[in-house]
Order: sequence, then C-alpha cells, then structure tokens
Amino acid sequence: MTAGGPVTLAQRIQALDTTRGVAVLGILLMNIWSFAGPQAIYDYPVAAADWGGAPVQTWAVMHTLFEGSQRALFAMLFGAGMLLMVNRLDERSGAPGSGRIYYRRLMFLLLFGLFDLFVLLWPADILFVYGLCGLVLYPLRRYSVPTLLVLACAVFAAQATLRYLDLQDKQQLQSEYLAVQADPAAAVPGSTPERLEKWAAVEQRAHPDLRDPKIQESIRVQSSGALGEFLTTKWQTSLILLLVVGIKSLLLDSLGAMLVGMALLRSGVLTLTASRRVYWLLLLGGYGIGLPVAAWETVGLITQDFDPLLKARHLLHYDVRRMAVGVGHLSAILLACQAWPQSWLARRLASVGRMALSNYLGQSLLCGLLFYSIGLGLYGRFTGYYLYLLAVAIWIVQITFSHWCLSRFRFGPCEWLWRSLTYKSRQPLRVP
Repeated sequence: MTAGGPVTLAQRIQALDTTRGVAVLGILLMNIWSFAGPQAIYDYPVAAADWGGAPVQTWAVMHTLFEGSQRALFAMLFGAGMLLMVNRLDERSGAPGSGRIYYRRLMFLLLFGLFDLFVLLWPADILFVYGLCGLVLYPLRRYSVPTLLVLACAVFAAQATLRYLDLQDKQQLQSEYLAVQADPAAAVPGSTPERLEKWAAVEQRAHPDLRDPKIQESIRVQSSGALGEFLTTKWQTSLILLLVVGIKSLLLDSLGAMLVGMALLRSGVLTLTASRRVYWLLLLGGYGIGLPVAAWETVGLITQDFDPLLKARHLLHYDVRRMAVGVGHLSAILLACQAWPQSWLARRLASVGRMALSNYLGQSLLCGLLFYSIGLGLYGRFTGYYLYLLAVAIWIVQITFSHWCLSRFRFGPCEWLWRSLTYKSRQPLRVP
C-alpha cells in the first residue's frame, strides 16, 4: 500500500471480502419486498394471502431466518472495515493523518447515500445512515474488545428504552380507544379525538387492506405513473424515511452492530486468526439464542394476526435476536471460508465483496429497472417466493459482473471513484 493510497490486492483479507460478498447479496433477501411492492405486504402478508407465491409462508421463513440479521451482518462488516482501514493508515510511516482520510471517505459515503436515495430512488438506503454512524467510530478506534462490547450494549439498551416508551404510549392509546368504544359518553382521562385517531392509524398500519385507494394509487404511480408524479412520490418517500426511519430508528440500530464488528475484528474473529472452537461457539450460541426467539416471534405474529402491541413488545428484544442470528450467520460463513478458502464460490463471492458499494447501488439500479415505472413496471405484481426467483437472477448478474470486472480492473466502478475521491488522486484502474 503506497502512502496516501488504498489497500493493495495482496493485503486484502479474502475471508472478509467473501463475508462482505455474502452480506451484500443477502441484504437483497429483505430489501426486495420493498422494491417490489408496498411495505404493507411485508408488514401484513395476510393481506396478500390470495396472491401467488405463498406470501405468508415465504414471509415466515424470511422473518425467522433473516429479518434484521442481514442488516446486522452488513453493519458489523462496515464497522470492521472502517477500523481495518484506520489501523492500516495508522501503521504507515510518513502517511498523512488517518483522521483526515477517514472523514473524507465518510463525506463521500454520505454523498453516495444521497445518490441512492434521490437518484437511484431507493428510499430505504442505508449508506447515509452508515456515514452518520461512522462519524463517532474514529475516536473509538483504540478501544479494547470489552469496552467496544460494553458500548454496543449501551447503544442497544438506549434503543430498547426508546422502544419501551413507544410501547407504553401505544398501550395507553389502546386503552383510551377501547374505553371510548365501550362507552362513547364516558369521560376518559387524557383522551382526545387526536389520540383516538392516532390509535386508529396504528391499527390501520398493522392491518392494511391492499384494496385501499391510497395503496392502489401508490401501486399505480410506481408501476405505471408519469415520470413527474413518480419522481415526486419517490423523493417524498425517500425524505420521510430518511428523517423518520433512518435517523430515528436505524441510527442506533446500525451503530451498535458496527461496534460489535469492530470488537470482532480486534479479537481476530474476522481475520480468521481465532481458534476454530471460537467460531463453533459463536455459531451455536448465536443460532441457539436467536433462531428460537425468531421462530417464537414469527408464530406469535401469525397466530395473533400481527397485533400491533405484540409487534411493539417484540421490539424490546429485537436487537438481541437479530444480533444473535447475525453472529450465527457470520460464524457459518467464516467456518466455510476456513474449510474452502480457495473454492470457486468463495473466490466469486470475494469479488462481490470487493465491489460491495457497486453491488449495493447496483441492486437499487437493477430493481428500479425491474419494478418501477421507468423500467418494466412490475411493482405490485409479485410477492412471496416469486420475489426470490428475481433475487437469484440479480445475484447471478452481480456475481458474474463482479468476477468479470475484477479480472480486468483493480476496483469496481464505485469503489474506484470512492477511493480516488478519498485519496485525492486518480487511482490506477486497469490490472497490469
């Protein structure tokens, strides 16, 4: 690695690249529901039970195995990657300050996130949130593994506290609503028309009707709407999700997982220097804790018709469940990397991981061309396992393109641009 330049191919950790490749492909397992149709279908798959593709059964499998855990895996690897970059910069003699390079890199990541949100029109982009989280990681780069894990627990505890307060508010709203429904003439302390409408809105979001005119209009606009109304709708949605979901909810969600990823890198787990026994313990512990809880949540939601209070109660232990399953997934991938380090599949997944930014943005581009009105307009037509036939097709395209691209070039297109901007010099692109 030259002074002021990115890591060379010889210095890359293939197991980390392979794991990152699995993570960026795996995040499409969850995102494709929102690319392909209204979020209401994933939130309440019973509403689409008569559609093809067995949506309820498919949702149950995806919710149990992958809900939240793919995002956790992706965030852990981001935290580890940023720490690895800073460590390598700090180790170089005569190099410029790692802080300036680090924060310049984050600034451009924020711009990539805005590009994904408002140009590629993916409202649930995670890059902007990752850039914000990264702002607080640099001062923590020298912390020990126990300290990083304690900080992660504190972040998750803060998130759980906010969710507990939200649960209490929902319980109070429901009690006021039921009291008024039982006796409209009774004076219910604290109850106002606005609060009653707020609970009615909670119920409507929990049990949406896909025949609702608003949902039907959303499907029409995104599948066949005119360019102007389509862009206006997507920009509004991107802005709302960024402010309400991204910053309010995903910020702590992502930061906690990044701290865990930094701890796993510092402990040697992500560089394959830990003992094989450690990976088996993490796999059995992660799956042993996370999967039973996830299955219990899934069964409970289906049998209780996706009760909104039950959903809110599940959020209290959501981070424990998703992080446990995410660590289980991570351990399974690393064990496979130990067993078959140079296999055909591992090398191709490593290519996907080396082009993680290009492939993440590429999923927004490909899904936009498939589902939005500016492309084939398939939005609102497919759900359930049909979505995964399309997801596998996208995976094949991305694996093939990544392998082809890196056999000819040093970087993927977005990685080349990101590194050139970060190091303020045009990076060599072609492989000698």
